[in-house]
Amino acid sequence: MRWAPYAVRTAALGMLLATAGVLVAQAPAHACKCVNTTTAEDAAAADAVFSGTVRETHKPEPDDSGRLKGLVTYVVDVDRVYKEEGTVVTGTVQVFSQQASASCGLGNLPPGTEYLFFAQARDAGFRASSCGGSRPATTASVADVEGVLGPGKQMVPDGAKPELVLTAVETAAPPTVGRLVAPGVAVALLGLLGLVFVRVAGSRRS
Repeated sequence: MRWAPYAVRTAALGMLLATAGVLVAQAPAHACKCVNTTTAEDAAAADAVFSGTVRETHKPEPDDSGRLKGLVTYVVDVDRVYKEEGTVVTGTVQVFSQQASASCGLGNLPPGTEYLFFAQARDAGFRASSCGGSRPATTASVADVEGVLGPGKQMVPDGAKPELVLTAVETAAPPTVGRLVAPGVAVALLGLLGLVFVRVAGSRRS
């Protein structure tokens, strides 16, 4: 029967199409697509470039469907600043980003993560994405940034102010009035005694 091989091929083709349909349905509707750029281009487009350690990560509250919508906030202790154009990078800053990596967000950065941020200035802090050059602060990535922007400046973390050191100065108690007057009194007494002696000697001669 010639129709049997045809039926088998048709069934196999149908299964392949069904599987492909399932895979397409499971794929994210919007995936992050970044344009290939150099570190110099990323630095030029950023308002601020700095490295730091994530101290806290605050995720948005999930909606009724359980999805996390909104921005995640990273509290970052800044280590070194390479660029701050039209803005000021302080010792501790807030960096906002999309939670989902599919939306070009920085994703989950747990406390203790060392990171390089290429950020845009915002009123409450900075905004960064995975397409702007932000990436983990490795030896290679830091060297790459310093090759473009130089060594940057070291930041002093909040609360780490230089310790005030008091140098002991050798001092002595000021002399009292009696100690100041005593030498003069002694001289005066010696003068009087000398005068008396002269008078007594003169009276004896006469």
